[in-house]
Amino acid sequence: MTSNTLLRAALVLTATGIVSASSVRHAIDEGGTDLPFAIGYAFYLALILIATPLRPPRWAAPLGFALVALTYVVAVLTLQGNAVAIALYVVAAYLGYLATPAMFRPLTVAAFALWTPALRFFGPEPLAGQFPPILALASVLALFNLVAALLDRSTQQPEERLRRIGLGLLAVASVATVVERHLVVESIGIAPDDVMALVIVGTLPLLSVARLRPATRDALATGLALAAFSLTAMALLLGKGYHVDAVTVPHHAAEELLAGQDPYKTFDLPEALAEFGLDPQLVTHYDNGQPVHSLNYPALNFLVVTPFVALGLTDIRWIYLAEILIEVLVLLRAVRIPWRPLVAAAAVGNTIIVRQSILAGVDPTWSMLTIFAWLFVSSRTFSPAAMGLAIASRQPAWFVAPFYLLAIWKRDGRHEALRRAGIIGVTALLPNLPFIIDAPREYFEGITAPMLGALAPYGVGFVRLGLDSQFPLLPRELYGALSAIAFVGLAVVLWRYWRHLPLGAVVFPFVPLYLAWRSLQNYFGSVPLLAMAGDDELLAGTRVAAPTPSVARARAPSTMPAPATSAASPRSTAP
Repeated sequence: MTSNTLLRAALVLTATGIVSASSVRHAIDEGGTDLPFAIGYAFYLALILIATPLRPPRWAAPLGFALVALTYVVAVLTLQGNAVAIALYVVAAYLGYLATPAMFRPLTVAAFALWTPALRFFGPEPLAGQFPPILALASVLALFNLVAALLDRSTQQPEERLRRIGLGLLAVASVATVVERHLVVESIGIAPDDVMALVIVGTLPLLSVARLRPATRDALATGLALAAFSLTAMALLLGKGYHVDAVTVPHHAAEELLAGQDPYKTFDLPEALAEFGLDPQLVTHYDNGQPVHSLNYPALNFLVVTPFVALGLTDIRWIYLAEILIEVLVLLRAVRIPWRPLVAAAAVGNTIIVRQSILAGVDPTWSMLTIFAWLFVSSRTFSPAAMGLAIASRQPAWFVAPFYLLAIWKRDGRHEALRRAGIIGVTALLPNLPFIIDAPREYFEGITAPMLGALAPYGVGFVRLGLDSQFPLLPRELYGALSAIAFVGLAVVLWRYWRHLPLGAVVFPFVPLYLAWRSLQNYFGSVPLLAMAGDDELLAGTRVAAPTPSVARARAPSTMPAPATSAASPRSTAP
């Protein structure tokens, strides 16, 4: 374990906490401006970008602390909460930062960032609604246990200390997600996820000191956390039905396919909303005010859910929940044992995943496949096939694939990159080919609409400054130019400095999306997990295929540090 690896992981967790806090503030103050939400996403992406180098700058942790403090203080003040309480919280966080051993201080920043219940406790109505006292108790105990783990000096073994702190972070992230669920779906009485939150708070501190095999201990801890996550997701799905247009698209398209129709010819978005009883105003619009009618996603977006719709499934969000659990379990299996609680915390504490992929039902298949492509990058067939299928699912993967191939070129040579490009092309084409042959014009007009069509500006990126502030809304072409410049510039940076940017290929693709005319929340939910999947020092064993001698000379010294021997907006979310 190195301090650089720990700093990268801590920055990712801190970013996750900041964007989650921004989401909680937005949920509490639904009538407020979206501008602070967009700023939270800017902090989120900036911290993960800072984590991309092999040796992140030492000022990264203090900067993370400053951004966390700013996020929480501004949120509480704008909510007209308790200014004295949030000031004391920041002071306590800073004292905890100073008291923590220097190597683990970045995790102290992540700890206070992930404790989003602070916004409820320090807000104007701490226990508003049917908020169970048992959950309030679990929230406080989780934070106290984590602080105790950070300050504990009973063991001098770095990996054991990391594991104990990680379990504390995992408990905080799990409880925070349950607390946030109550902002969306309240419970009459004590719900199962409320009870599970208290179980986690009571069990994980015991597991951190129990004399068990490390693998067994972490399996129990991550299993409990994922159980709480699943119960929270179930409460959301059972308590709130379809409420955005993005989830109706694959469901309605699957029904049309089962009826023997080509969805690219017959699909109508207002008709899809009407089928599920959604407000027609939720439909995605062009910038001239006219509603979108076409199917704007590649075919795998609805092909994945078609068998389940055929079997009678009435809510496809259950499929997306299963995909997320599979994605996390596979990622945890690949991660070295001491890091697993941290990786699990990045998943269960990620508000974008909970609110977008589960509650809103925005298809996460592309992100799952992209993560698999990086996790199994040593597989010369499965990895590019997964990337190709991600491209066949949703458009954000189109931005990831060029960086993937660039990284393969630098790591394994031009021939391997070209060979994988061929596999990617074939696997991306196959699910779409029947629809391209049947209706080429409708198909290409549909899937290119998010980039080339005149859709209305929307998102949490740079465009939000023009929508919610005095900053002028720039012409669409200028946002496109900024995205293109960022894309090319970051590709050049990665090409030249790839040895020093181990996470660049997995993080850089999302910067152009942040600068785009449409920069929706769901584009960015997978970034923390991708950063974890792309960090070789977090992964068990060697996953990069042995290079040829010529490539080995080009790669010396090693590309990556060797592992040590010892893881709902009411607005439209469619593109």
